[in-house]
Amino acid sequence: MAYFELRTARDMLQKANREHHRLAECLDIDNLFNFFVTAYHISDYVRNTNAVPQVVLDTFLQDQDIKDCRDLCDKGKHLTLTKRADPTTHMWSGCLNGAPLNTLPLNGGGKWVLLTGNREVDVKWLSERVLSKWEVFFSTNSI
Repeated sequence: MAYFELRTARDMLQKANREHHRLAECLDIDNLFNFFVTAYHISDYVRNTNAVPQVVLDTFLQDQDIKDCRDLCDKGKHLTLTKRADPTTHMWSGCLNGAPLNTLPLNGGGKWVLLTGNREVDVKWLSERVLSKWEVFFSTNSI
């Protein structure tokens, strides 16, 4: 059974690539939401198609970037996380509206930041790392 044309884990990876392309062109909330929801749910397609043994997927899902992707995905869908720490996100701009000193060029563009625990994660760079890690996972596991 397929959801529209999404049948395999590779189909979801390709969708994540398309969403990432949109995100690279326009860093807005719709593209952020679509990318992180798609990128995290690649795991459902890997799991449900038995593309790799469950232990291989479980190990991959313990990567910090993938966990951050999961948190952004789940927070976007549910607004508040209740089963683990609830991170916050902020849009920092070069106009110094909340961005720590020396984190952005003055009058430069903005960046979305995930704040979780004592970590600050640049969401744009996170999206690139997540996509890259999925690509390596697929390549390494011949999916």
